[in-house]
Amino acid sequence: MGISLSTQYVPNWQDACRSQFKCTSDGLVNINGVLLSPISTCPANGSMPAEVWGITAGACEQHCGPDVFRQSVNFSAAAITLTTWLLPWIALIAQLPFEANGWMNILSGCLAVGSPALATYSLTLTALNRWYISHEFHQLKDMVQNLRDTRPEYSYMVERVDSAAFILREVQQCPMRANQRDGALASLIVLDDPGLQHFWKSAAKDLKNTRRGFTYSFLAQVIMAFVAYLISFIAAVHDSLGSPDVGLQFASSTVWSWMFPIVFGYIRVGSQYKAGSIKEALTDNQIIPQPGANGGGHLYQTGLCPHADLHPPLEFGDQDDRPSLSWWGFDVRGDERKEGPIFNYARIFTWFAFAEHVRGGFETSIKGFQKAGTAIPSILEAAAASCGFKARQHLIAFTTWQRLPAPTIQHILAAAFVAMFVQWGTTGAAVFVAYSTPTTGIGCRSGSYLIYGFAATLSWLLLLISSIVSHALMQRLEQNFHRQGMAMKILGGLAVLMRLTGKGLAICNAGWVIASSVMEDIGTFQNCWCQTVVFQYHNHGWTPVFKNAADLRAAAQSVWLGGFLWSIAVCVVAAAIFTYDRR
Repeated sequence: MGISLSTQYVPNWQDACRSQFKCTSDGLVNINGVLLSPISTCPANGSMPAEVWGITAGACEQHCGPDVFRQSVNFSAAAITLTTWLLPWIALIAQLPFEANGWMNILSGCLAVGSPALATYSLTLTALNRWYISHEFHQLKDMVQNLRDTRPEYSYMVERVDSAAFILREVQQCPMRANQRDGALASLIVLDDPGLQHFWKSAAKDLKNTRRGFTYSFLAQVIMAFVAYLISFIAAVHDSLGSPDVGLQFASSTVWSWMFPIVFGYIRVGSQYKAGSIKEALTDNQIIPQPGANGGGHLYQTGLCPHADLHPPLEFGDQDDRPSLSWWGFDVRGDERKEGPIFNYARIFTWFAFAEHVRGGFETSIKGFQKAGTAIPSILEAAAASCGFKARQHLIAFTTWQRLPAPTIQHILAAAFVAMFVQWGTTGAAVFVAYSTPTTGIGCRSGSYLIYGFAATLSWLLLLISSIVSHALMQRLEQNFHRQGMAMKILGGLAVLMRLTGKGLAICNAGWVIASSVMEDIGTFQNCWCQTVVFQYHNHGWTPVFKNAADLRAAAQSVWLGGFLWSIAVCVVAAAIFTYDRR
């Protein structure tokens, strides 16, 4: 039915609908939605008998449909509602990690809001990778400290192990590659040179100075969001603070509660507060003075590269004849090469390759130094040999599936589990509250949350599969620099199409969750189709128009309490996961 000229706009749709019925009217139902027999004797005060809860979908459409009543928007009340329950969540979006370039910051925000699963997955991978490096380098530090006790000349390695561990943990939001093509990585690891020692110390210090930490604005916005969430819950269970729809507005707040562990987690595990800081820390530190150069000058390290560009194998030389890395103008490498914490999901393979090259070089060299009579390397060839490298070696960035370290797959599976736990732990709580609040069923509110949860999950899956396909393509190109053919084109097309679809879905989903929250707060769902849950029950739907907030509270407060406690538990468990340190 559409809007007719006789449609009356009313300030409260439920009150207007209630006034259309008497105890002798047709279409009255009980708390279970069962149609009641015609009532012959009405209470003396003209009220409805206690057993009458609501009206059927047919009766609602006939007496309260869009051609009869429409709820007008009370802009003053809507502004208060939006400010109290939605605005704090919107403001908290500013605390999500961006640290990309230009419009990519907007994209990062849309991806996080549109797919909390993706944000959680990237965050969990970051945390797991940090724990892995902390554990592995803690063992290396014990080894080198024991070595220092017997051979003090190797004391310079202690600071390098510490600095390397910190750098590997902090550079995850940037694509990285280990470079031994000119002997640079081995030199960084073992050559006892003051310039190299200065690099390790300065790079770690620079990254520590640009690390994002707790701020007063972060604390204020988190407190505001939590207070808004708490108020919505109190209003839902306290009959004097709202209408029956307050409980459903509480569900609208619950769907946003994933932001608590995410914004806390990204600060806890560490991220850089600005784009380009990793590149600056690694490439702008002078390591070796060159007084003989024209006007003086310095060399800069090239062993830790803040990119994962495809290099030709050494047998091809340093030619610029590189293979095409685009499909219809779109880069097949995808988000792996984009800076920013939200894109860490696409860097798990290249980061592990980079980290293992660095960690392996330190481990091999320290074990070699433990042997009696081993001298400190003084030339590139000796440095490479002590690290287990060749003097000039092409270190793979896009590792083949067979050579992936076991922790890579373990981290992916664990991060996927945590992503689903946070996504559906919070969205599921909102669905549960909306579904179980009379009228129970999948309607406008619970359905909108289900759409949000499924779209967020599908977006994450598409982007995850896209990153895997993209890596499969890149590892083939790295093995055979000029490899072409239909299979490569198919892989490139799949990677690009799934990435664009996943991002487009996340952007639309971000708009959807904000729009549905606004519609909830301004009363758009106050109509027969939504209130009687026609989507699930069709003509058998009903709505409880005759019961006030106290009645609804008695029927549903256990549901609200369960949803609130479950969402809080999900947030606490997720925050505990990100806080845990294997050291």
